[in-house]
Amino acid sequence: MENPLVSVITPSFNQGRWLVENLKSVESQTYINIEHVVVDGGSTDESVTVLKNAGPRVRWRSEPDKGQSDAINKAFAQCKGSIVGWLNSDDAYFDKEAIASVVNYFSGHHDVDILYGHAIHADADGRLIGVMWVPRFSYRRLRWHCFIVQPAVFFRREAIRGPLVDERFDFAMDWELWLRLGIDRQLARIDRVLAIDRDQPNRKTRVAAKTKFVEDEEKLRALYGVGRPPRPFRWLIGRAFAVQRRLMGALKIGEVSRARLAFDGLLDTGALLKRQLLVRRSRWHE
Repeated sequence: MENPLVSVITPSFNQGRWLVENLKSVESQTYINIEHVVVDGGSTDESVTVLKNAGPRVRWRSEPDKGQSDAINKAFAQCKGSIVGWLNSDDAYFDKEAIASVVNYFSGHHDVDILYGHAIHADADGRLIGVMWVPRFSYRRLRWHCFIVQPAVFFRREAIRGPLVDERFDFAMDWELWLRLGIDRQLARIDRVLAIDRDQPNRKTRVAAKTKFVEDEEKLRALYGVGRPPRPFRWLIGRAFAVQRRLMGALKIGEVSRARLAFDGLLDTGALLKRQLLVRRSRWHE
């Protein structure tokens, strides 16, 4: 297909402040054949008003659901595109050519089922605070660490059998999906920044109890054998990967500075480079 339909699915709940930027980042794409399916969990903030004022590409519904995974599966069941992206309501696509680059990659690589790229960490106000560089795909590495950044992923719809995510998972549903698909599907990296991953005060991973993450990791260990690298090499492998991500991310800042942003981002190249190389990642948002 020359211009396949691309579906962007968005689960949302009381994220109206950032949903505006989410919708804008999809609407401003240079690629035209896009549908945006938003499933809102019955928000009580301004989300429904935002959705009522959305453009013609957006199809939405607002009703109580059983949580994020339920909303994701509802949106996936409604979408019609042969290529699908999953973009949470507080995240956004990075630049206006993001989806066009994905479609172009898929058209030239018919063996690839799932495509992921790099991402930018942004704070609540849209300030770009760190580059989240990702390596080429390795299933072994994926079992050690979920290095794939969820908003920067697209996949062929035909690669998914049944619901998109496993609703038994509250937080690691994305990691479970990559592990499940990685068994018999072809994953590949596109060497460009595709999305922003927003660190904001109400982010689910910030307010969640640590025990929830432990429970999901235990499930993944039983299903896919996830776990950290062997003890003698654990620290060395972890530090080497962290340094690699820092340095390779710094090399992407030139690309970032030239991009036509698809959202209202705030870019200070010097400050971004300083944080990338000198500030601990846990303090990027400060």
